[in-house]
Amino acid sequence: MQSVQEKPPQQSNSIPSATKTLHYLATGLMKWQEQDRKKRISIPPALRIGMSQMYLLSLVKGKKPVPHDLPEFLDLAKKPLGEWFPCKEIKYLNENATLIEDGDVSEFAQEWGVEGSNTKMEIEQKAVEEALKECREKQLHEPYRAFRRMIIEHPVISYSEYNTKLFKELRDLNKESLDKIYKDLNVLTAEEECHLCPRCGYYQRKRSDNSYRCYNDTCQELRVKQKLGEGKTIKAEGYKAVTPGVHRFVTLPGIWEIQLYEELKKLGAGITLWPNIDEYDLRVEFKSDVTWAIDVKDWCYLNEERLHKVQYIHDAKQTFVVFPDEREKDLRIKGRRRELHKELKEVRLKLMSEIIGEAQKNC
Repeated sequence: MQSVQEKPPQQSNSIPSATKTLHYLATGLMKWQEQDRKKRISIPPALRIGMSQMYLLSLVKGKKPVPHDLPEFLDLAKKPLGEWFPCKEIKYLNENATLIEDGDVSEFAQEWGVEGSNTKMEIEQKAVEEALKECREKQLHEPYRAFRRMIIEHPVISYSEYNTKLFKELRDLNKESLDKIYKDLNVLTAEEECHLCPRCGYYQRKRSDNSYRCYNDTCQELRVKQKLGEGKTIKAEGYKAVTPGVHRFVTLPGIWEIQLYEELKKLGAGITLWPNIDEYDLRVEFKSDVTWAIDVKDWCYLNEERLHKVQYIHDAKQTFVVFPDEREKDLRIKGRRRELHKELKEVRLKLMSEIIGEAQKNC
C-alpha cells in the first residue's frame, strides 16, 4: 500500500482545515464502503485527500498518531477521535465519536460526510425532496403527511400494503417519485430472509458471527436499553423498502418527530405535523393561546451553521429546536445552550423531556 505522504494533493502552504479534513475523511469512507468489496483497489479521491491532510495536520500539531497508509488509517478510524484527531480545532466536536463502528461507517461519519458530497445516500435523500416539492406545488397537505408517516412507520412494507396506500392515501402523488424512494427489498439486499430492526423496522445487516445488527448505532443502543429483543423476520420477496439514504435521513429522525407528536397529543394540546407542508416539524397550540413551533433534530454532533439555519416562526410565541435526550451525551445541550442562545436570539434549544415538561405546565 502506497504511503500517504508519498503523494499528497497539491495545496497551498497554509495548514489544512481540520473541519474540511474531517469532511474529506468521512465522505471518502462513505464512498469506500459503497464500492464492491472485490473492487476496493483504488482509494476514493476524497479519502486520499483527507488522509494526506490528516498526515500534514498531525505533523504540524504533533502529539497525535500519524496515519501513514490506508490500513493504519482504518485502525485509527475505529478509535475515538480524541485519540488521533485535533478535535479542539473544531468547536463542539465530540471527542468520543468514531468514524468506523462495528466494521461500518459510523452514524457520526455519515452526518459529516453527506453534506455536499454527492454520495449515494445524499442522492437517495433528494428523491424525498422531489416529492416535497411536488406536494408544495399542488398544495397536497394530507397526502404529504401520509407519505412522510409511511416512510417513518413502514420503512419495509409488503407489496399489498404498499399498493393499498398508493390507491387510498397517496393516489395524488407521482408514482415515479415513490419508486425512487421504495425499492424491491431483494434488490437492496442479497439476503433471502431479512431480520428487521425491533426499533426502526428497517432490514438489518448480517454480521460475521451470523448475528444481525441495525445499520444505525442509536437503534443498537436503544435495543439494549429498552430490552426490545429480536425484530420480525420476513422473506425479502414480496416486500419493498426505502433506500438506505432515505432510511438514514428521513426515517430515523422521523421516529423522534412522531414520538414527540404522540407524547404532546396525550397531554391534550393541539398538534399539527409538518405544518405548511414541512415548513417545520410540529406546531403546538395550547388552550391558553400559546403556540409553539418545534423542529426536532436527531444530530450526532452540534453544528452551529446548521443551527443558524433554523428560522424563527413569527406566528408562534416560541420557536424550539428539540433534541432526543439520548443525544445529550454527545451534544451536551444543557451546558452549551446559554452561549448558543445569545447567537440564536429568539430560537431556544431543549431536550424532549424538557419540552414535554413545559407542555404539561401549559396544559
